[in-house]
Amino acid sequence: MPLIVDRGADWFRSLGTEKSAGTKVVSVSGNVRRPGNYEIELGIPVRDIIYGLAGGLEPGRRVKCFFPGGSSAPVLPGTDENLDLPYDFDSMAKAGSMLGSGAIIVIDDAHSVVDVALWTAEFYRHESCGKCSPCREGTNWTVKMLDRINVGEATPMDIEVLAQMQANIIGNCLCVLGDSMAMPLGSMIEKFRPEFEDHMEAARQASEAEAAAGDLELTGSVEGAAA
Repeated sequence: MPLIVDRGADWFRSLGTEKSAGTKVVSVSGNVRRPGNYEIELGIPVRDIIYGLAGGLEPGRRVKCFFPGGSSAPVLPGTDENLDLPYDFDSMAKAGSMLGSGAIIVIDDAHSVVDVALWTAEFYRHESCGKCSPCREGTNWTVKMLDRINVGEATPMDIEVLAQMQANIIGNCLCVLGDSMAMPLGSMIEKFRPEFEDHMEAARQASEAEAAAGDLELTGSVEGAAA
């Protein structure tokens, strides 16, 4: 503020981009080495924020995805194309997300996107006031279906139903809390559907193997007792 008062509005507008003038304080959290609040000139590459100001990721890790504008923003995969995007309102919108509050959450490749989706959904279910059914039931059923996917009890059709549920929540709630869950959840399913399917199948196989081992142990115990 003192600099704007001293140098004037035109000086401030000379920073940033034509449609996103000036600077913005962003909060960078998640899997970065220097999480914190940073004042940036709007329009700098996302990569400069994550790998420059925030210190990058732990050695050997890469960005799986990031929320550009808080947990309610649709996620963007950590591709070179997305990391090189200018961090401004217009560019984030064109990429299919939003700058929002400027709270950048970085997720590295050590984390399952199913876990990230479940954490996000559980938060918004907890925060829902329960007044309108699209949000109350939508957040609750989203958590339940993600739990089923996580333990291998779901089917590929459940993933499709989960995606349709997010689309039905958006724009149909009394406030934007339901949308705030549905937008990032829908983007995760859209951009990482194969990982959802692989996670579900791996969890199913692990559950079946555990059950089979339990059956063998029980059979051995019974035979031992009979002997």
